[in-house]
Amino acid sequence: MRRSHLVLLIALISFVRAFAGDDASGPIHYRADFSKPFTTYVMSENDKQWSRSLIRNLKYTGNVVHFVKTSLTLEVDGSKIEHAIYQAVEKPDLFYVINGDAMLQMGTRWPFNPGVAGFSMHAPKSRDFIVSVYLSSGVPFLSSSPVQKGPVDWKGQDWTRFK
Repeated sequence: MRRSHLVLLIALISFVRAFAGDDASGPIHYRADFSKPFTTYVMSENDKQWSRSLIRNLKYTGNVVHFVKTSLTLEVDGSKIEHAIYQAVEKPDLFYVINGDAMLQMGTRWPFNPGVAGFSMHAPKSRDFIVSVYLSSGVPFLSSSPVQKGPVDWKGQDWTRFK
């Protein structure tokens, strides 16, 4: 009987240790307010051609998600930053925040860092839109408020995919 309790205890400790590291949180405070009205960039035919050419050259055959620049303002440790929040064209309830490399899916518990499973993003020099391939879930920012149509706060790292 004691041996079975020990085995159970070891299994529980192993599970907690494996789950405990899955947090992308950091020291920087981010905030976005999704209750405010905003506009989005509309991709031109040239933009769509650029995307098709990229996908063809990458020889990628999976799902592609395009993110377009929004007029939403991002706050980073109290400072306002323009043009840092993008909305997915194919999934309008999904947003990408360049500063801090965060995805925010409306109606979910936490934003997440998408940098797993071969995920990659590509943007033209204009940075008006981003082409995303191998998009999947990632590592959550556990220090956040729920992702909702209102203010969303999270703490992350100072990491930007596009400089």
